Amino acid sequence: SPLAHEAFLRRDRGTYGMAWAAGTGAPQSGLLSSVLPFPFPNLKTPVDGLLRCGDSCFPGIGTPSAAASGAICANTMNSVGKHIDLLEEASKRDPLYKFLSPGLMGRVYQPLVEGMTPSAELKGEQSQDAD
Repeated sequence: SPLAHEAFLRRDRGTYGMAWAAGTGAPQSGLLSSVLPFPFPNLKTPVDGLLRCGDSCFPGIGTPSAAASGAICANTMNSVGKHIDLLEEASKRDPLYKFLSPGLMGRVYQPLVEGMTPSAELKGEQSQDAD
């Protein structure tokens, strides 16, 4: 209920998602504003290196969407190969986590997206940090 959201999640008046003026795109919605009529903001913020995730940004409201925004942030910061390696390692530590193994599909997926992660902006930041 809105009262529970206000009490336990500290949401203003128990609201869901982000509020913005009707008929306008969300603040910092980036390229999405040309595709979706009222898009959620993307994960970038005005602060370099600070990303956002949750129900107040793309892809939107709800647990699956909030979880997906976290995955998008993680894939923006680290390569897909690193994620696949970590999943494989976790799946081998305990039989309980065997379901985490990316298997063959993970290795097929990796070359398709490897060049896109981490994001170009963060690749530049990481190379500066390495110097």
